[in-house]
This record gives sequence, structure tokens and C-alpha cells, in this order.
Amino acid sequence: MNLSRTFLIATGAFVSLQAHAQSSVVSSGNAAQENLKSLVNGSAAISYDNRYEGVRGTPYLISAWIPGTIQLASKVPLPETKLKYDANQRLLLMLRSPKDSTYVDMNKVEGFVLNDPTKSQPRAFKRFYDAPDPALRQEYFEVLVPGNYSLLKLQRKTLQKASYSGAYSADRRYDELLDQTDYYIRTADGRLQPFKLNAKALAAALPEHSAQIQAELKKRPALRTEADFVAFAPWLNTLPALPAK
Repeated sequence: MNLSRTFLIATGAFVSLQAHAQSSVVSSGNAAQENLKSLVNGSAAISYDNRYEGVRGTPYLISAWIPGTIQLASKVPLPETKLKYDANQRLLLMLRSPKDSTYVDMNKVEGFVLNDPTKSQPRAFKRFYDAPDPALRQEYFEVLVPGNYSLLKLQRKTLQKASYSGAYSADRRYDELLDQTDYYIRTADGRLQPFKLNAKALAAALPEHSAQIQAELKKRPALRTEADFVAFAPWLNTLPALPAK
């Protein structure tokens, strides 16, 4: 009788332990599933936005390698080589061999000339260390017409960032390098006067000669394009130089 009772107690204990173990396994399994679920649906989930399409456009003023020369601030002459001008970062890239190119130390570069095959004349770019605006002292202006009233063109590439997130986005899924062109008149005393390509803006840029400029413009066709202003610049350079301020 005592032996049977002992057997029944032992058997009951074993069943109780087995049930507890099964309960623990089920509980652990549920917890594991919940943890996995949280990785997908909860705060631990990682989503990827594959809509971005990269960068469009080129940072270079001219994409192809162009024969040209570099003018150093030290005035040491350099032989002709092939160049690219990065108008976004304001850097000059030089081809040293068919498979080797390098950026030039722009702190030493006063200017450069590109022999652009699409133009009738070499394109000269110059840095003006005496520009009144310190930011403009870092720029390389294309000298369209030199003289007491030099006609200058400043060409830059600005990066427009992608915009496709949010309710008011432009749905533009790429960054883009855009052309930015500004025109200046540089006077003999070093002033840089920005102006738009219209006659009124030119006269306003040179108030000391405004009346003469307006009188001359009445005799000519309207100035609208860069070529029109290049053609007008030789007359502008017949005016007396402005006195230094």
C-alpha cells in the first residue's frame, strides 16, 4: 500500500513537471515570435527609400579635356596641357598623362586659358585678388572684353538637392548641378559692378557715365544678349577711366 502511494505521488510530480516544461516552451516560443514580429512591425524595423536617382549634370564648365595654359601668381610660365574647370568647387583639373589627372593648388593659380574648339578666340579666366567683396576674390571670371571697363562673366555650377520627402516636396528624386551665370563690369580702379543683360542695368552699374551710355544706346539696336554687350564693350572702353575712390 505504501509502495503504490509512493508510485502515484512520483508519477503525479513527473506529470506536473512535464506540463510546466511544455508551458515554458510555449511561453518561450510565443515570446520569440513576438520578438521577431517586433523587428518587422515595431520600432526596430528598418525601411529603405530607393527613390533617389543620383546626381544629374556635370560640375565641369566643359566636360571634355580642353588644351589650355595655367598662369601662376608667381608668373612662372607653364607649358600647355589639357584642363577641366570644376565650376562647382572652383578647382582646376590637369591631365598629366592619358590615365593620370590631378587637381591643381588653386592658391597658386592667378588665371588660366582654355582653347575651346567651339569658340573663335581662347577663353581667358582671371582671379581678382583686389575685389571689394572677399567672396569674389576666390572666383575665376571669364574676361569677355578687357579694358578700363572690362566685361566679365562669372559661371558657377550650383547643386540643387533632391526633394521627394514630405507632403510639399517637388517630387524631384535626384540632385542636379545647375548653371549659374552672372555678369560684371570691372572698372580700372578695381570695382566690380554686377549687372543684368539689359541697357538700363548697364547704365545703372556705371552711374558716373550713365547719361553718356544712355545717349549712345539710343543710336543702337537694343542690347539683349551676351554677344550684343561684347559688341558694345569697345565703345564703353572709349570713356575715360573712373578716378580711384
